[in-house]
Amino acid sequence: MNAVRTSGILLSIQSLPHDKSPGSLRRACYDAIEAFGSLGLGIWQILPLNPPDYVGSPYASPSAFAIDPDLLGPLTGDLPDPAPEEVHSWRASNQWVEWWSLYRILKSKDSRSWTHWGEFSDPDEEMLESLKRQNHDAFTNEINTQCKLSKAIEAIEHEARSNGILLLGDIPLYVAHDSADVWCKKGLFNVGSDGAPVELSGAPPDDFNPRGQFWGNPTYRWDAHESTGFEWWRERVRVAASRTPGIRLDHFIGIAEYWAIPGNAKDATSGTWRKGPGSKLISAISGIADFVIAEDLGMAGDEAIKLRDRHGLHGMSILQFGWGSEAPPHHIDHIPERVVAYTGTHDNNTFQGWYSSLPGQERKRVRQKLRCSSANVHSEAVKRLMNTKAEIVIIPLQDVLGLGSSSRMNTPGLVSKRNWSWVSPGDWKSTLRDSWFSESVKTSGRLPWFNG
Repeated sequence: MNAVRTSGILLSIQSLPHDKSPGSLRRACYDAIEAFGSLGLGIWQILPLNPPDYVGSPYASPSAFAIDPDLLGPLTGDLPDPAPEEVHSWRASNQWVEWWSLYRILKSKDSRSWTHWGEFSDPDEEMLESLKRQNHDAFTNEINTQCKLSKAIEAIEHEARSNGILLLGDIPLYVAHDSADVWCKKGLFNVGSDGAPVELSGAPPDDFNPRGQFWGNPTYRWDAHESTGFEWWRERVRVAASRTPGIRLDHFIGIAEYWAIPGNAKDATSGTWRKGPGSKLISAISGIADFVIAEDLGMAGDEAIKLRDRHGLHGMSILQFGWGSEAPPHHIDHIPERVVAYTGTHDNNTFQGWYSSLPGQERKRVRQKLRCSSANVHSEAVKRLMNTKAEIVIIPLQDVLGLGSSSRMNTPGLVSKRNWSWVSPGDWKSTLRDSWFSESVKTSGRLPWFNG
């Protein structure tokens, strides 16, 4: 599907204010969709719905397929359980849920990594069948939970579509080593016979990170994926697109080329560049989702740019990155047409917080460029961005509301309870409707994604 000239909001579902009553978060989603639709917005971008890691990040999840079970009550607690035949039909087309359920059962018995599970670190079929029988109720409950959550998200997506809105999700490139995915599909990942990683992901040293970035996720055995026609990836994108028909491919550069770090390394300095699957993977998953964004930020080299353009994908433009250089795609005067333009992402400071942290002369330069006072920096930045050539503009809700640094979603590299915990103010919908933002959507000529 080709993009239209449209605009949207970046807002994690979990950031919606709601009470503790069953189903309150789902109802908050419907209210948000109604508010977005009334403004003529075309996209609601959310963060991954997968179970988070121990610091709350959904980008290092123990499952590339499952939805966070903790969302069951807030999303579906007021709904009846699906009928057995409905669960049976859903389970038949979502085989991943059996491995996830078994992984959850074993994790409840031994919270350590699956590499410490003895014979269950690499179980045979008979062992798994025995595990199912001995834990029948828990196994069935995990499957019912995922079925119910999937149905709830699909209902939210249907509501969004009915209001002209594309629900846009996020697929992290890598998965956690301690995950159901690596445990059940070891041959698709660079792990040894004992389960230990032999090659890890990260990024090379740069001016900001002299020792590089050491992410710790195992890299993929791309030859093994290719031999199956990228079956695992096709299923991953299919499941994601059934919930959010728009997809952002996180760390897109890693598909073109990736930084491979030896499994016994302590940091990223000993890594080397390796060739990724490139067009073979993109061609295999093409057409499954309605719309795909290539997250091409950071050290995106020529190969990643060529790959993006070869497949007609939209890249990203971040306004906060555009003040040190007038080169495209981030500078306000040189944002190209075929991008998704943001004031910032979930990993950036809020725009007002970013502005406040600048030295005095830099703040003055920003005000002069936007022709505004400090109090209006966020609104003028959004207005200017909405009127650029960018086909799609998505604004974090915090930037529409003009919130400061205390409202940022995540600070990369910082382990903090504040990360991933921001909840928007209770009056955010009325602020959105009554503000300059609604007028900006209209005057910039941006339309809903779905028309009729």
